[in-house]
Amino acid sequence: MTKEEFLEIVSTNADGRLKHRENKRLEYKANFNFGSMNEYSRTMAAFANTKGGVIVFGVTDSPRHAKGMTNNNFEETDEEKITSFLNEHFAPEIEWEKYLFKIDGKKFGVILVNESKNKPIVCIKDTKKDKAREGDIFYRYVGRTQRIRYPELRKILDEKIENERKKWLEHIENISKIGPENIALIDILRGEIPSENAKILIDKKLLKKIKFIQEGRFVEKEGAPALKLIGEVEGAEIITPKFNLEDDFYTTKELAKQLGLLTEKGSTAYMTAVIWKYGIQEKEEFYQHKGHQKLYSRLALEFLKSKNITLEQAKGIYKEYLRLRKKNDN
Repeated sequence: MTKEEFLEIVSTNADGRLKHRENKRLEYKANFNFGSMNEYSRTMAAFANTKGGVIVFGVTDSPRHAKGMTNNNFEETDEEKITSFLNEHFAPEIEWEKYLFKIDGKKFGVILVNESKNKPIVCIKDTKKDKAREGDIFYRYVGRTQRIRYPELRKILDEKIENERKKWLEHIENISKIGPENIALIDILRGEIPSENAKILIDKKLLKKIKFIQEGRFVEKEGAPALKLIGEVEGAEIITPKFNLEDDFYTTKELAKQLGLLTEKGSTAYMTAVIWKYGIQEKEEFYQHKGHQKLYSRLALEFLKSKNITLEQAKGIYKEYLRLRKKNDN
């Protein structure tokens, strides 16, 4: 969001009142408090389930005046903390951005939520005070957020089915152009290339390191295994189901070894807590589940390395993790 776009949102009439009222894509709040994330998250999920929207902090109610925030909570709250809350309570992931604007000495915060490409966003865990319960789907109606009604839910589901149908038609059209006899599929999840008479299996160690390369740009490095893609690929990308082919993957124990976060007995307990803390399993680019095995990408490793987590910090996160589990069990 640009400053000009924000100024339009908080533009006022001659009497000082805002020109824009709350609507399907706009909500105002006086201040940001992380303790109210259970309320904000409902609205964010609702925006994601409609056409996206913004929450503006620094606007008073009755009447609406752009007076600015009276505390520093918005700028001092880490984005990862908000993302962690959202990933813990809603799925699929809510895509959002955070902005801070200073206008005439006044501070305003903005949370911009993008329309989800994978609707509906569903509550997967109860929030405090039952603001959202597991299984809830929120939708943004004119000026308010509420649990979705059947007509809107039906519309989302119909659109999802229609989009999938279009994708299948595109795939079928491409297959018809190439010729079905020239098409083969790689089952990334199982490591199989089915053939007419049998299945070719890719060893799981190779599967973790597999790379696609373009002919003419292949440089073999220390015998690294690769699949060679013959022909040109221009203006297109290779898409695989939740699997990043360009990065090595690590088991939980391998990840813990890389980060030096194994317990004294060599357990991955601290690592499991850290993974929970930073919502690693909620991000497709970080995590892949294959059968009974959990694998984490190099992107996940680099992300966690950037946090500089010490063993003592990991122990503290583990205690926090245990307290939450105990609370949920009760």
